Amino acid sequence: MLTVAALVVLTACTSGGEAGTPATSGAETDPGGTSSGTTGTVAEGGRLTCWTAAPGDGEAAIGFSDQTEALGMVTPLVGMYGHAGVWGDFNGDTRPDLFMGTFADRDTEIYQARGADGPAPDQLLLSSDASFAADESLPDMFARTSGGTTADLDSDGDFDLVISRNWDDDQPSAPGSQILRNDGGSLVPAGTGLPTQFAGRSVAVLDYDLDGLLDLFITADEGGSVLLRNEGDLAFTDVTAAAGLPQSIVGLGVAVADLTGDRRQDIFVAGSNQLFVADGESFQQVDSSVFAWPPIGDEDLVTGASIADVNRDGLLDIAVGHHFNSTIDDGAMVPVRLFLNRGGAQFEEVTEAAGLVGLPTKGPHVELNDMDNDGWPDLVATASAADGTRPAVFRHTGLNGDIPVFSAPEGLGSAQYWVAGPTTDIDRDGRLDVFLVEFDPALPSLMLRNETASGHWLEVSMGSELGSGLGWRIEVYESGTAGETPALLGAREITTTQGYSSGVAPVAHFGLGDHEQVDIQLNPPGEGEIVILEGVSADQHVRYPAGCG
Repeated sequence: MLTVAALVVLTACTSGGEAGTPATSGAETDPGGTSSGTTGTVAEGGRLTCWTAAPGDGEAAIGFSDQTEALGMVTPLVGMYGHAGVWGDFNGDTRPDLFMGTFADRDTEIYQARGADGPAPDQLLLSSDASFAADESLPDMFARTSGGTTADLDSDGDFDLVISRNWDDDQPSAPGSQILRNDGGSLVPAGTGLPTQFAGRSVAVLDYDLDGLLDLFITADEGGSVLLRNEGDLAFTDVTAAAGLPQSIVGLGVAVADLTGDRRQDIFVAGSNQLFVADGESFQQVDSSVFAWPPIGDEDLVTGASIADVNRDGLLDIAVGHHFNSTIDDGAMVPVRLFLNRGGAQFEEVTEAAGLVGLPTKGPHVELNDMDNDGWPDLVATASAADGTRPAVFRHTGLNGDIPVFSAPEGLGSAQYWVAGPTTDIDRDGRLDVFLVEFDPALPSLMLRNETASGHWLEVSMGSELGSGLGWRIEVYESGTAGETPALLGAREITTTQGYSSGVAPVAHFGLGDHEQVDIQLNPPGEGEIVILEGVSADQHVRYPAGCG
């Protein structure tokens, strides 16, 4: 089963109330007003259970409904060249709030669409049972906000916000990258933190030196990306060179996860397409030639990345998105790409064999997430499908040997795409919804509710006393088989970075298909105790070690 220094096994302890009983208290909610199934109920008194929801009915094909207007998310986001989307619970009510960053550095008249007088600043939308509302306490920030993420960087139990800005010397007075400290639910600029005159793009959070403080890796599209060591009190030191990383890494996206099985997080940089493997307190660059992606024409860029186990072999795989102008300018058909982990930091590209067809437009953001809860991670790209109205979701239909097979969505062909598309479950119904970040001020960003017929599901998060679980690897097995790879149903790490320019809540989401009960294995980074939760009921969000109370 397992060869580890320490192992903790808990049996049937993750249902609401007493062991083995479901959570049933709390009120149902329907933020979108068009519920097609049972929305989540919040448990009171459950040991680890936060909320539950039965699998929902819906469309057989993966489908969405537009809830942007119903949720009050149109007017607060006018006047924006949207470029960053970050989901996070900033006010501590367990519901995901949304930060949206914008390029606010252009001529005023360009923003005057859909009722906007000029450029809007970055926005924070706080969620409630029925809608989202702009946080009026957020400072006005007009800048080139390119990316962001969330994490408890000062270890005080709430989520701070990291904003990456693509600063340039054309506007020297514009704000650069910064941290907003969470002060009782309000985000306020921290006095220390990040390099400001820095061409930042995407942000990843990791504890690279395993000292219990969360560090930052920020990509830059010129000059060089940086690894910043957390010194405490929101002070950071550039340790890029000291950690063995080249100071010339250029990238747009980033993903971090343990790709080698040593319980240390490695770094994949999308753009230069380089993989850096953790080795103690430093990193070693490994042969990354398999990830090489030559441009076809001008401004053909590799952008976002996502990591999850797509074939249930226990190894985490990589999907990569693109911002290839050649798709729109020259009619090139460019797929998002998939690389299977073959162990030992070796990867094999299986894009064509997996059925990932060429796209007629850009697909900057990618996520490997199970959108229909059938037990197989689908691939969500922000190229458009359904004639330009929905994201392109390639549905995982099973394996051919050990290679996943995806079916392409209908309605490919439109030039429409979105910069980013971070997912979250906004209504606690067990299905992942998508927020699509729109760059063109003449068009709205979209909040799409997932209305696909659902299998069983499970979500796992970790308490603030465990750093919200960032870097913990979560594995789900058939009930009674924890640690046995043939019975593995899913594996992924808890992260707050997905795709391109995006942040997500620190939650591991699993579709379970027909499985009503599973075992969960919680693997911390480094040498900490592995925890096994046996006999866990499906269709709930569990938080270890003490629930959401």
